[in-house]
Amino acid sequence: MEQSCKRRLMMVTIVLLAITTGPSLGSPAVHNPEHVITSLYKTQNHYFDNTDKPEFTNPDWMADILDEKSITEISLPGTHDTMALYGGIVVQCQSWTLQLHLEAGVRFLDIRARHYYNELPIHHGVCYQHATFHDVVNVTMAFLENHPKEVLLMRLKEEYKPKGNTETMYQTVVRYLKEFGDWNRVWKNHYIPSIGEARGKLVILQDFDGELLGIRYGADNMSISDDYKIPTISKISLKWDGVKKHFKDAIVGDKKNMYLTYTSGVGVLAFPKQVAEHMNFKLFHFLNHRSTQRQRLGTIIMDFPAAWLIKMIIDLN
Repeated sequence: MEQSCKRRLMMVTIVLLAITTGPSLGSPAVHNPEHVITSLYKTQNHYFDNTDKPEFTNPDWMADILDEKSITEISLPGTHDTMALYGGIVVQCQSWTLQLHLEAGVRFLDIRARHYYNELPIHHGVCYQHATFHDVVNVTMAFLENHPKEVLLMRLKEEYKPKGNTETMYQTVVRYLKEFGDWNRVWKNHYIPSIGEARGKLVILQDFDGELLGIRYGADNMSISDDYKIPTISKISLKWDGVKKHFKDAIVGDKKNMYLTYTSGVGVLAFPKQVAEHMNFKLFHFLNHRSTQRQRLGTIIMDFPAAWLIKMIIDLN
């Protein structure tokens, strides 16, 4: 698996290396007075962070949310391909460990697992991410035990090609949760819970076929904006227009529906890091102009978010 990932990425990296050895032309980071270069390829500012750890943490912010509120009524910070730390410029979407995502205040996780000989290695496409769903269960369950007023949403997606299995994906996932976690901390109902019902629990949004565990990702009461294909950075405004429209839909939409908005994207001439620098910059200023408002924007799912950007989403509640 690893060799296949390396071979596929090598040709792309050689051809496009010049594009990624410095800031992209017109990168918003260049024009931001709060922009800080921490090393040659690492940046940490108010909207973008590809360093090893967040500037500050916010591990218990959901304690202030009223129990009677539905998860659909609040704004949640999330990350796209939460564990995509390896594979190079075409594949990497994050730089923090799963534990640091949770401590920073991220409450929506996008976890992608390959079903491989009845095991669940974490993948981004063909690329193995040097972790398994065992690691995910250990980290999320320990976090919920230590922070029992928090709620974790997890999109669990079957990734890449299944191989050599005698169990269904559902059976393997349930086995992992029971063997390596606390089955009582898993939300097993098929409706979206209130905060009070879900405190201390892992709410799985199931993005694989078969018997249903928790809530089906893409159900009728979910509105999802995930237009991830961006041919070049020059087309980033089209992506942002779609994100803004979905935010407006979330503000006026039925509070019983869940709104999931992905700001992430990728293309042949637009890598996740480049897209995130631009999109996070736009998102930061969009939220900054609404800092005194309490509007439901739903779940905002990002690549390389900074601690300040996460906090701005939290402060919408």
